[in-house]
Amino acid sequence: MTQTSTPARKEAIAAQPAKVSRRFFGQLLGLPAVMASAATASVVTGCGGGDDAPAPAPDPNAAAMTRAAFVASISKYFDWVHSSEYNDPYKLAQPTFVDVKLGVTANAKEIETALEESIVSNVLGYFYPDQLVTREEAAEIFAKAFKVPASSTNALASFTDAGAITASRKASVNALVAAGYMKGSSATLFAPAATLTGTEAKAILDTITSQLVAPPQVMCKSGTTAPRRYVRISTPTPGAQIYYTYTFDGSEPADPSGSAGIAYDFEQNGVLQFVNPLTSTTDFRLYRLKAVAKKNGLATSAVQSFTWNIVRPNVGAFQAKLMHPGTATTPTVWKINNPAEYFQAFVFYIEGTTRGLVFDAGEYGYQKANLKTFIDSIATKPYDIIVGHNHPDHAEQIYNFTSAGVTLYASAIEKAAFMAASRADFKAAGAAAVAIADGQVLDLGNVQVTAYTQPGHTNGLMTAIVNQTGWVFGSDMWACNRAYTADTTQYNQVKVDLFLSLTQQLLANYKKSSALGLVTEVTNAHQDVSVGMEGVNNFIKCFQQLIDKGDAASAPSIRGGRVGNPTAPTTRNSRMSMVGDMWRDKNWMAIGNSIGTGLDSPVDYFTAPTTAFPCGATVNYNTADGYKKYSVLSNIEFAGASLVGVDVYWLPPANGVANKVSNKFDPWAYAYTVKVASGTTSIVIKPTAMSNNVTSMKVNGTAVAQGASITVAVAVGNVISIDVVSPDGTSTSSYKLTVALA
Repeated sequence: MTQTSTPARKEAIAAQPAKVSRRFFGQLLGLPAVMASAATASVVTGCGGGDDAPAPAPDPNAAAMTRAAFVASISKYFDWVHSSEYNDPYKLAQPTFVDVKLGVTANAKEIETALEESIVSNVLGYFYPDQLVTREEAAEIFAKAFKVPASSTNALASFTDAGAITASRKASVNALVAAGYMKGSSATLFAPAATLTGTEAKAILDTITSQLVAPPQVMCKSGTTAPRRYVRISTPTPGAQIYYTYTFDGSEPADPSGSAGIAYDFEQNGVLQFVNPLTSTTDFRLYRLKAVAKKNGLATSAVQSFTWNIVRPNVGAFQAKLMHPGTATTPTVWKINNPAEYFQAFVFYIEGTTRGLVFDAGEYGYQKANLKTFIDSIATKPYDIIVGHNHPDHAEQIYNFTSAGVTLYASAIEKAAFMAASRADFKAAGAAAVAIADGQVLDLGNVQVTAYTQPGHTNGLMTAIVNQTGWVFGSDMWACNRAYTADTTQYNQVKVDLFLSLTQQLLANYKKSSALGLVTEVTNAHQDVSVGMEGVNNFIKCFQQLIDKGDAASAPSIRGGRVGNPTAPTTRNSRMSMVGDMWRDKNWMAIGNSIGTGLDSPVDYFTAPTTAFPCGATVNYNTADGYKKYSVLSNIEFAGASLVGVDVYWLPPANGVANKVSNKFDPWAYAYTVKVASGTTSIVIKPTAMSNNVTSMKVNGTAVAQGASITVAVAVGNVISIDVVSPDGTSTSSYKLTVALA
């Protein structure tokens, strides 16, 4: 477009000095201000300086702060978690203000967390977030947040306006001035009603944090009632050493500042485990904790006090919560537990239009109460039961079902484990159990449930999916993720790499069974809230990151750390792999307790060659940089074809039964048959490399990226080649897939 000059523009040009700024020149040309500099840079020259230089951006900290912005700066420093993000079903109701609305008011979450931490008050109901914060208000909030002790010195004597300080805030102002954290606006004025800029607020915060250790804080949050509380103590002050004392009978803990204080470090000690143990003769324990933080060169923090009421009755009755009401096309699902149980493993009752299915059998003693009788009170159809695995917190009540003639399903491996148990009730129930096959379908009328074996937590753990809805019930598969008990489920029966492979295959089988072609909900027996695919993917990432990064992806377990602590002295020395923020992300996952034999042992959780059971691996991936030598696939998926799998082993036989699953892909078996229907001329192959960092992966010589699929022409008798080169380039694997007629 041709730009013409109007008379007014000509007059403006004539009125300007010889040197014209790029901005003004652009304006004269009618260009947007942002474009002017670039558009005229090649034709306008100058020596710099003046208004040729970009105008400096305004300093946001130079403006007076609103009450909302100021309080938000404190909340963010302490990293307080808002209840809308806080993963805890036992959390307290969120206090708020009439004029603070989530999603509407700026910094609403930070304001509400500050209220929860009692550094602001809602006695009058309103916060007035848009009002400018005054100096005396800021002093009071700083004093409350950092628990600045009151001073006996009258530090306000030199201020002629000391009498203007609000009486209720005078002690806080005096404390900050006496400690040297805050100064007057001049030598003789404090100016309590004057506003505070962002720069001034930051200077005060920097002064406080450079001289005073921030007070300790805890997660789980204090003041709650729950069956268990696993507590982490922290302070925002880097390098500070925390000391704590605690009691569980409601009595006053000793002063942690003195010799009674127990040193605490999260990585070394893990979480404090506050429980009402099975040995307890009471229905509850009132835990009280005191904590202090110290650092050389800084003033010691204030002592903080916290309480939790841990309620686990010695005797309890079963109770049920409706998870899903039934419809013509979906089942009714009940979630059942007994509050007297220690590990809090849920039982599920799934009922279709003609039959029901109990999944898992709970923890509460089978002689104390009868779960079968309770199921009878909610069931409207005849039912069977699947037990996920043989651990007592999932299998305690199986005898009450088998002795009453209810069919008990278990994998052949778990059936053998029950029969080999020392308990007579487990032996009898195991003998009566029916071995359910991997992939076996149970018909409930309007819905069907498919059972799948997944070794790892135990050797024959069973999971189940409701085919019509995509709901998965995992027993102890898929990891529980209760932040308040720092869950880190172990899958130690199978090496990490093989477990990853079998898990990817399990997920693929779920999707095949699901009428929706996907998994919509996954529930581990210990989860309070089900997760979706994001949680499933995070679970898989816990294993994948170990493959991709080696032991650098592990960390001391949040349960017990390296050396443990007095609340759980035997829980220690465990590796963990974790994905997500356990307090803010409902889909966080952690696996461990342990990965391998312990932090003080060499890496031993990857596959290595062995003659103890059939194993085709020739590389020991536990050696230094062994994780860089994965040239194998972890899974292969097909569209238009099906893989004829092989037997996959992970341990020697036990209880007279082989530890194996059949018709699976084995990463270290390299020859397979692929079945296709008559007339098939092409299929789609999706190979997945064990490591995301492989140097290359090719199908019939064509490179395929991780996660991608490729269409391959086929004819009966053809051989498809898949070649993988390890991340370090030292190892190559070649898979041969022979096409055959189904």
